[in-house]
Amino acid sequence: MIIISRENIKYYLIVVFIGILFFKFINTPSDFISSIEGFLKFFSPFLLAILLALLLNPLVMLFEVKFKAHRLLAIFLSYIFIGFILAFAIRLLIPSIANTLNRLINEMPMYTDYIDSFIEKNMSNIDFLKTLIPHIQHSLDNLLKEASNFVGKIPKNFLIYTLSISSMLFNMTMGFILSIYIIYDKEKIALGFKRFLYSSTARNKADNIIEFFRTTHDIFYDYLLGRILDSLIIGIIAFLGFQFVIRIENALFLASIIFLGNIIPYFGPFIGAIPPIAMTILYSPQKTIWVIAFLFILQQLDGNFIEPKVMGNQVGIGAIWVISAILVGQSLFGFIGVFLSVPIAAVVKTYVDKYIDNRLQ
Repeated sequence: MIIISRENIKYYLIVVFIGILFFKFINTPSDFISSIEGFLKFFSPFLLAILLALLLNPLVMLFEVKFKAHRLLAIFLSYIFIGFILAFAIRLLIPSIANTLNRLINEMPMYTDYIDSFIEKNMSNIDFLKTLIPHIQHSLDNLLKEASNFVGKIPKNFLIYTLSISSMLFNMTMGFILSIYIIYDKEKIALGFKRFLYSSTARNKADNIIEFFRTTHDIFYDYLLGRILDSLIIGIIAFLGFQFVIRIENALFLASIIFLGNIIPYFGPFIGAIPPIAMTILYSPQKTIWVIAFLFILQQLDGNFIEPKVMGNQVGIGAIWVISAILVGQSLFGFIGVFLSVPIAAVVKTYVDKYIDNRLQ
C-alpha cells in the first residue's frame, strides 16, 4: 500500500521535474542549452549584483570594522576606491590604445602591400606555391574588403548597436543598484531566507540547504579571487617581460590584453597571445621569435605551476578537476559554461566527498 504524504508528494514532484529536464536535454539539447542561456541573460542584473556584492563585501567590511564607517558610507567608499583604480588604469591605457589603433589603421595598406610583395618575391620560385600565391593574395584583399565593409556598415546598424549598448548599460546599472541593496541589507536577506526555509521544511533539511549555500558562496568567492589573482600575476610578469626584457612598444597595453585574456579559462591565454604576436610582427619583426618564446614559456609556467597552485588551492580541487570542468562546461554551455564550470565542479566534488565519507563511516 502506497502512503501519500506531503514529503512523498515533494519527492515525486522533484523526480518528475528532473525527468522532464533530462528528457528535454536528450531530445533537444540545443533548445535546452538556449533556454538556460536565456534564463541567465534574463537574470543577468541579479547575477551581476550578486557578483559585485560578493567581491565588494570584504572591502566594505574593512571600512566598517577598521574605520568604523557607516555601512552605506562604506559601500560608497568601496565603489569610489574601485572606480578610482579603474579610472587610473583606463587613463594609462587610453593613450596607448588610441595610438596603436591609429597606427594600425594608417599603416594597414602598407603592411598588406609588404605581405604581397614578400609572398611574390620569396615564394614565387617554388612550383607548388605558385598556384597558392593568387589565392593568398585574394584572401588578403577580401579580408581588407570585409574589414572596410564592417566599418562602413556601422552607421547603418547604429540603432542595433545603440540598443545593444543601452541594454548592457541598463543591466550594469541595475546590477550596481541591486548590489548596494544586497550588501546593505545582507543580514535581513539572510534572516528572511532562513525564516522561509525553517517555516517550509524540516529543520535538518533547512540546515543542509543553508550549509549548501554557505559552501557554494565560499567556493565561488575563492574561485573569483583565485582567477583574478592568477591573471594579475601573469599580467605583471608579461609587462615586466615586454617592457624590460624584450623591450617592445605598448608593453602596458599588450600586458593588459594578456591579463584580460587570462581571466577566461582554457581559451583565454591563447586568444590573449594573438595581439602581442601580431603587433610585434608589424612593428618589430626581429623580436617576434622572442615574444613567441616568452609567451610560450609564460603559458607553460601558468598552466603547470601558477594556475593549478592558485586555482587548485582557492577552489579546493586539483588541476585535473579544473581542466576537466572547463572542457565539459565549454562543450555544453560555451562561454557561460567556461566561467561557471569550475566553481560548480568544486561544489559537486565537495558534496561527493562528503557523501563518500559518510558512506565509509
